[in-house]
Amino acid sequence: MEFSTPNAIREIKANTHREMWVEGQKQCPLQAMSFAFKYHKLDISDSAQGLNIHGTVPVHMHRQKK
Repeated sequence: MEFSTPNAIREIKANTHREMWVEGQKQCPLQAMSFAFKYHKLDISDSAQGLNIHGTVPVHMHRQKK
């Protein structure tokens, strides 16, 4: 499911999994929240392994479109 940055951070904080997979790498929740600030939109899915997080709209690309 795609989330904006503030909603993605809320989703990460509310999740009960201790493991998060950010772009395929195992990260802690704090690192995942830090990663979220680099994107305007993030795709977050919940699985048995933990939370899977992928950035979809980077901050620098969003600024170039204007």
